[in-house]
Amino acid sequence: MSVFRKDQNEVHSLHGNHIAGVATPTSGAKQVEMWHGRMDANSATPPHSHDTEEVVLFLKGSGRATVADTEVRYHAGDTLILPAGHVHQIFADTDSEFVSASPSGGTVKLPDGVVLDLPWRR
Repeated sequence: MSVFRKDQNEVHSLHGNHIAGVATPTSGAKQVEMWHGRMDANSATPPHSHDTEEVVLFLKGSGRATVADTEVRYHAGDTLILPAGHVHQIFADTDSEFVSASPSGGTVKLPDGVVLDLPWRR
């Protein structure tokens, strides 16, 4: 067992998204990665896909998410289950906060196939 303390979190910011890896291989997680994030109002993630399932629990805020050609709205307390291999994007209408998780070691790609090296995954 290990404890990864909140003051050890390194927050990485990009286009209104502020994300810290809270369970990563570096912090001792072996099978699951988990992140804690905030999104500024009117910001969005880039469109991207994972080769594994991703689960996002919204702790605060509201907005929408697109998966392929489907759009859903989210509010605090909602959980978004994103299927592997589908391009998705999350848009924050208000300041939002979330935790997300997926199996360790998955690949994250832009729609053009470029693999993303996300610093909060380390």
